[in-house]
Amino acid sequence: MWRAGACNERGFTLIELAMVLLVLGIVSAVAMPRVGGMLDRQRMRRTINVVRGTVRYVQARAALTKRVYRLTFDLDKQTMSACYLSTAECTPEQSRELRVFTFPPAARLLDVVRPDGEKTVEGEAITHFHPTGLAEPSTLHLTDITDERTTLMITPLGGRIKVLPGYVDPETG
Repeated sequence: MWRAGACNERGFTLIELAMVLLVLGIVSAVAMPRVGGMLDRQRMRRTINVVRGTVRYVQARAALTKRVYRLTFDLDKQTMSACYLSTAECTPEQSRELRVFTFPPAARLLDVVRPDGEKTVEGEAITHFHPTGLAEPSTLHLTDITDERTTLMITPLGGRIKVLPGYVDPETG
């Protein structure tokens, strides 16, 4: 017997449970792409911050130790590493701050443009940091999973990085 306002002591019916699951499924289907996109944007921002911090740190180390430092971008392996030049070889930096960084799939390195305008799309691209505090100007182009592109420009004075939305050529600025 059912009376208005009376509780069903046996629990929920199968139809009630199915409706709750349907509503949760719809909410999840709407919310998940936004959460995924937010995580990808966060990974891109993190990658930009790592590159920015590494450039600033290498520039400071070059001035402090009076050595020429080299920042190597390996486009095939999608890594960034630092070393300092001693005689004829480049000695890898052993500090925790300058360990090899691997670009995540959410922030892939497309190419690196050198000061002479040469664009490297495969292999290694190198940027030097001199003891005087000067850095070789370089332009890095990153892309994310949605093919949204970001340009990072290493400026010669102080090794600062300008972050620009989109794919910006160094000549056009």
